[in-house]
Amino acid sequence: MKELSPERRILVAFALSFVVLVSWSGYMRWKYPPPPGEPAVTTPGPVEPQAGEPARPVAKPAVAGRAEVRAAELKQATEERLITVETEVATIVFSTRGAVIRSWTLKTFQDETGKPLELVQSQHTGLGYPLSFALAQRKDEETLNGALFVASTPESSLAAPVHGEPVQGEPAELVFEWSDGRLAARKRFRFQQGYLCEIETTLTDNGRPLPHRLAWRGGFGEHADQKDAGAGASAQVFVRTAAGLKRQPGAQAGKTTGWLWKSPSPFPYSGEASYAGIEDRYFAAVFLPQRPQLDVTAWTEEWTPPEQEKPQGVGAVAVGGPVNEPLRLFVGPKAIAVLESVQPEALVSGLRPSLSEELVDFGWFWWVAKPLFLGMKWLYQHVPNYGWVIILLTVIINTLLFPLKWKSMQSAFEMQKVAPQVRGIQERYKKYKFNDPRKQQMQSEIMALYKEHGVNPLGGCLPLALQLPFFYGFYKVLYTAIELRHAPWVGWIQDLSLKDPYYVLPIVMGVTMYVSTKMTPMTTADPAQQKMMQLFPLMFTFFFLQVSAGLVLYWMMSSVVGIGQQWFINRHQRGRELAEKIAAKERKKKKRKGELAEGEGRETDE
Repeated sequence: MKELSPERRILVAFALSFVVLVSWSGYMRWKYPPPPGEPAVTTPGPVEPQAGEPARPVAKPAVAGRAEVRAAELKQATEERLITVETEVATIVFSTRGAVIRSWTLKTFQDETGKPLELVQSQHTGLGYPLSFALAQRKDEETLNGALFVASTPESSLAAPVHGEPVQGEPAELVFEWSDGRLAARKRFRFQQGYLCEIETTLTDNGRPLPHRLAWRGGFGEHADQKDAGAGASAQVFVRTAAGLKRQPGAQAGKTTGWLWKSPSPFPYSGEASYAGIEDRYFAAVFLPQRPQLDVTAWTEEWTPPEQEKPQGVGAVAVGGPVNEPLRLFVGPKAIAVLESVQPEALVSGLRPSLSEELVDFGWFWWVAKPLFLGMKWLYQHVPNYGWVIILLTVIINTLLFPLKWKSMQSAFEMQKVAPQVRGIQERYKKYKFNDPRKQQMQSEIMALYKEHGVNPLGGCLPLALQLPFFYGFYKVLYTAIELRHAPWVGWIQDLSLKDPYYVLPIVMGVTMYVSTKMTPMTTADPAQQKMMQLFPLMFTFFFLQVSAGLVLYWMMSSVVGIGQQWFINRHQRGRELAEKIAAKERKKKKRKGELAEGEGRETDE
């Protein structure tokens, strides 16, 4: 018998092995048949269902050393559809590609062209749309956000896609589902009355829950479609932690802050929060969890505006957790009355934060700004024009402060009287250098002179110091309160929250400030300081060119009321000085008469 070659031996070995494996598999299948109802293990190719066709099951091979996981049913649409949800206050447009928001417009608010206000920034579509998935696995994230979901309502079959007709009703509800056999995703939106929406999401990988987040990407705000580089910079992300509310403009997230000092930015942020979201000047999108352990991530994505080379930062925020839990989403105005009815249910460190107090930020002088806001709201009920309300409130404030101004002006008049003596002291010491110890002696003599005549050198600064909290309070009210947005006054002033387009108010304000300065007695004897005081109106006019018209109106009316008050004080002071002169003359006459009478008495005695 001829000996086999090595190559033939290998072929025979493979053939015998194959026969043994097939025989053994058949014997074991006959000896131990599969249990009833258990499908055979197969590995079919991908199946593409037709639109509206029920999903088909797909079996997955068992994995050695691990319990078998039954795959999800295929559930996919064949084309992208836009679905509109109409609520009482908003119109929301969904896309079945990614089950995301394409448009969110508020019916009761208009943009600068008079159209319903759009809050989704379509200029940033390259960054993604609101309510997209955010996952640690980048590949799965891209798959889900590009997938074609099957949409349905409670009245329609899950397998039947919803067409373009608006989804209405109380409450409006919409469900999106998608699966490729391994990943299975579901988003459920239920719109409540007002600006709230309940969201439930489910995401599994081979039947196991997959941690995920929902993100608001692509910016936010009423200037959504501006093509300038700063369109996205007005929005900022915020997170409410146990340490307080953290805010950061999207363009600055991750950078150092402050111009007097440098400190690390609180963003990007990842951790627990009571609520989180993204906002602009007057509107906000707030994710409200139902437990304090909600995981929040806030970060910055770079976006290069059209025809620009330098990228800018656009804020993004994502919320979620290790398990699937419902969320509430508020998208609407930062109005105190609205936010008071929308409170977070979650607690951080035992504290229940208030959206109305934290998102409507009145600044350091909130104790002045909030009463001003409430006063403006009350006056507006009787005078339905915020321009005239500002004027009335300015008159009231200056009237209440008039007694203090009266007292300070009396101190200023007294300082005018001793001004020549002060200048004399300064002349005697002007030959000495600034750091000469004898300069300290000059200050001691001046203070002794003030004390002798009962003069307070700081008395003239008191009215201005008292005006600063009101000035800052008005600034925060006009900048923050949505009630002032698009609020007209007269003529060319159609929005008190924006600057005067023709700069009329700043110029008139500068003129009234100059007149008021000329009428007010100078409290300093230094000519250089007097010139500086006279330059203040010009500097204020320059600073106020870009300030909101409502704030300029307040400061202008303060100067107008101040002119009237100063005229009254000056007239009273002139009358007082005239009376003092008359009294001095009478004293001199009496003194002369006394001296004459005394002289005549001496002559008689002689």
